[in-house]
Amino acid sequence: MSNPYLDAGGMYRPLEMSEAASASPAYAAARRSWAATNAGDRDAWIAGWNPEGTIEDPVGPSMFDAEGIGHTGTERLLEFWEKAVATPDHIEFRFDRGIAAGDELLCVGTMRTHMGSSIMEIDIAVDYRVDSQGQLVNLRAFWEQDVAMASGLRPLTDDDRAAIAGAVKKDV
Repeated sequence: MSNPYLDAGGMYRPLEMSEAASASPAYAAARRSWAATNAGDRDAWIAGWNPEGTIEDPVGPSMFDAEGIGHTGTERLLEFWEKAVATPDHIEFRFDRGIAAGDELLCVGTMRTHMGSSIMEIDIAVDYRVDSQGQLVNLRAFWEQDVAMASGLRPLTDDDRAAIAGAVKKDV
C-alpha cells in the first residue's frame, strides 16, 4: 500500500500545492520539522526554530499549555517537544492542501498520532511562519482538543501500519 502523503524519500508532503508554495522557505522549514519529528531528532527539530519562536499547538488553552499562551523561546519549545512530540511513536502529517503567502505556509488536513498499538486522527490546520533566515518563528495549530479526546484512540490496523512503512520514522 503506497501512501500518497509521502514522497519517494519517505518525507511527508501536502497532496495539493502550487509551485510557489513548494518553493517557499516556510514549506522547507515545515518539511524539516516533520522529518525531525518522525526521526525523533530533537536537536534537528529545535535547530529549525528561531530562539525566540513560539508554538501554539493547539491554539488556546490545552493539555500542553494550560494558560493558552504558547511555548516561546528555546526552553519552552523543548518543553513542548517533551510533552507533545517525543511521546507518540509516529505522527502522520496528512495535509490535503498547502497554501503559501509571504513568509507563511498554511497546511490543512488531518494528523494521525500513533501511540503503541493505537492511533488518534484529528482534523487540523497549521500555519507555519519563518524569519528571513528560514527558521520557524511561529507555528499555530488549529484543532479541537475536545473533539480529539472524544474520538479517542482506536486500535492500529494493518493498513495503518502499511501507510507509514516507507516514512522517515524513529526507532520504537
